[in-house]
Amino acid sequence: MSRARNLALLLLVAILAFYAGSLAEFQFGAFAPDWAKALLLYTPPKSNVDYRTLDDVFTSIQQHYVKPNASGVKLTEGAAAGMVNALGDQFSRYLTPDEYKANQTFLSGQFAGIGASVQQKTDQIVIVSVMPATPAEKAGVKPGDVITGVDGQSTKGWTADDAVNRIRGKAGTTVKLQVSRNGQTLSFDITRENINVPSVATHVFDNRVLYLRIFEFGGRTATEFDQALRDNLKGSVNMILLDLRDNPGGYVDAANDVISEFVSQGTSTILVSRGGKEEVKKVTGTGRAFNNRLVVLLNENSASASEITAGAIKDHSRAQLVGVKSFGKGSVQEDFPLRDGGLHLTIAIWLTPKHHSIDKTGITPDKTVTLANAQDEYAVDRTPNDFAKDTQLTAALTLLEG
Repeated sequence: MSRARNLALLLLVAILAFYAGSLAEFQFGAFAPDWAKALLLYTPPKSNVDYRTLDDVFTSIQQHYVKPNASGVKLTEGAAAGMVNALGDQFSRYLTPDEYKANQTFLSGQFAGIGASVQQKTDQIVIVSVMPATPAEKAGVKPGDVITGVDGQSTKGWTADDAVNRIRGKAGTTVKLQVSRNGQTLSFDITRENINVPSVATHVFDNRVLYLRIFEFGGRTATEFDQALRDNLKGSVNMILLDLRDNPGGYVDAANDVISEFVSQGTSTILVSRGGKEEVKKVTGTGRAFNNRLVVLLNENSASASEITAGAIKDHSRAQLVGVKSFGKGSVQEDFPLRDGGLHLTIAIWLTPKHHSIDKTGITPDKTVTLANAQDEYAVDRTPNDFAKDTQLTAALTLLEG
């Protein structure tokens, strides 16, 4: 009986010690004194991150920095951002709570901003498209403008994500944009508005060609795209021109759904995750346009999910691609919620059905056609519909109807 009582007591002590150790680890961490860590069986997390150095930096700032009472929240966010930046991956980043929320709402098609999309080209942040009837268009911002400053801050060293996160904000607030246009510096004070981003837009040319523009691969894209085919692909309209220009990408599954409208069977893309594990994505087999003649438009701003779509269509010999070489983003990111904020992290690379990687190389079209000026690109959502200067679209129509 005594032995059983001793075993029970020992078990209770072990449980209490484990709990206390956990308390020390998660509540106090490296701030607990060494004697307490030893007494409470504290064990640091199993990693090679030097938490003591981080603690030392934080303590030194708190004790010696010239401006007292440094914000612990901002220091923590800075440390998290620095850790992610150290990966050397331009597409992975730490998100503050506001940035995380904005990231989640963007692909739903609604956000507060100015109505312009940007792209990082070498060391510059460039406006690649401006939506009609938005604050950006009303202010006079144009495609091709190079953003040099936001609210008085230089964009030197910024990524496209940095620019987007600073330009977006609450509706009704103002952002000051400084741009360079043909060697001239211009400034715009723009009041942010709630922007409803269309996912798909359509037009019918010559009562024969259904033009489909996908602006981004979001949560509504598959449904809107399928509906556009259902509503327009009938009678004499039996050819399709798919425009993926300036499309920055989005969800892999949305790209798979669009590919599935044109490719009846087989692989749409291959995701290669940590350790080389491959996940083969297959088309659904339930598309509406398996046999319709198809041409796809690409440009240097077509990235990610739009390249997945174009790459699959090319590998399946389903259509000809027209335009210029695409951006070359061959990785996949996922958002992870954190206690405060979130993490936008690269979790895989993707390959075309024939196991080609397009990362940093892009997709070369079958027919290369350049555009003299970004502003010459056809804007389906504007009135009137004028494509006289859009040499890429004209070449695609000629290829389809010829």
